[in-house]
Amino acid sequence: MTLFEAHHLVHWSREVPVRLPRLATASLAMAVPLTYGVATHHLPQATLTALGALATTARPAGPAVDGRPGVRLVGTALVVTAAAYLGALVGGHGWASAVAIVALAALAAVVGGLSRWAADATARFVMFLVIASGLGAADPLEVAKWFALGAAWSTVLILATERRTQPEKASPAYLVRRWWSKLHHWEAWRYPLVLAACLAPVEAIAVLWHQQNVHWIALAVVIVLRRRGNSLLRATQRCLGTCGGVLLGAALILWVPPSWVVVAVVAILAGIRPLLKERNYTAYATVMTPLLVLLMDLGRTPHLSTVGYRLVDTIIGCTIAILPSVLRRTHVG
Repeated sequence: MTLFEAHHLVHWSREVPVRLPRLATASLAMAVPLTYGVATHHLPQATLTALGALATTARPAGPAVDGRPGVRLVGTALVVTAAAYLGALVGGHGWASAVAIVALAALAAVVGGLSRWAADATARFVMFLVIASGLGAADPLEVAKWFALGAAWSTVLILATERRTQPEKASPAYLVRRWWSKLHHWEAWRYPLVLAACLAPVEAIAVLWHQQNVHWIALAVVIVLRRRGNSLLRATQRCLGTCGGVLLGAALILWVPPSWVVVAVVAILAGIRPLLKERNYTAYATVMTPLLVLLMDLGRTPHLSTVGYRLVDTIIGCTIAILPSVLRRTHVG
C-alpha cells in the first residue's frame, strides 16, 4: 500500500462515523418502502416509491437557498416526480417516444446550466425520465404518485438530519441573467448537444430492436455521460463501474435470494451510495447499477437471457457514451 493510499484509507475511516446519520438516512429511505411492499405484497408500488426515494436521497449540490435546505430538496422532489410522470407518459410509443425523450433530455441539459443545483436536478431528471420510460404500459399518474411519495419520505428524513447551510449569495434573477449570457457561447450548448447525439441512436435502437430491457442502453449513457469530468480516463472508469455493477446485480438476481434478503442488500447499497458518489464515481456506478437492477427485478422470476441482454445493452450504451471522449482525445492528440 502506498503512502497516498494509506492516507486516503485513514481519511475514509475517519469520515464514515461523521457521515453515519446521512448514510442511515439514505438506507432507511429505501428500506422502509420495500419492507412495506414485501410485507403487504405490494411490490410494484413499493418499487416505485423506493425509486422516488433513490432519486432524492443524495443531497442537492450547492448551498441551500437562504439557508433553507428544504427549498432545494422539495425542488428536487418535484423535478424527479415530473421526470417519472413524463417518462411513463411518453414511453412505449415508438418513434414518438424516441423523439420526446431526446428532446426532453436535451432541454433539461440546457436548463442545467443555470446553477449547480439545476445541473444536479436535471441530471436526475434525465436518469429517471429514462427509467420511467422503460416501465411499459404504466399509468403516468400512478407512477408519479408513488414516486412523489418516495421523494416526500426521503425529504422528510433528510430534513430531520440536515444541518443548516450557508445561503446562496446569487439571486435567482442574477442566475437567470448569467445563464442567458452563457447561451451565447458554444460551451453552454456542448453538453446538451453531446447528450442528444448519444441518446438519438440509442432511442433509434430501442425502437428497432424489440427487446424488453433495451432502455438500459439509454440508462448506461446517462450514467456514464456527465456534464463535467468527461475525460477519457474518467469515462472509461465509469463504463467499467457500470458494467461491473450490472454483473454484480445479475449475480444477486440469479442467486434468487428471499425478498427480505434483497431488501437488506438494497438498504446496504443505498446507505453507502452517497459517500461513494462524493469520493469515487467508479465505485459509485458499481453500487448504483446493481441497486437499480435489484429494484427493477424485485419480485420477478429471473432469466439468464434477460441478464445477458442487460449486459449487452449496458456495453452498447457505454460504448456510445464514451465515443465523445475518444473523439475529443483523438482531436486533441
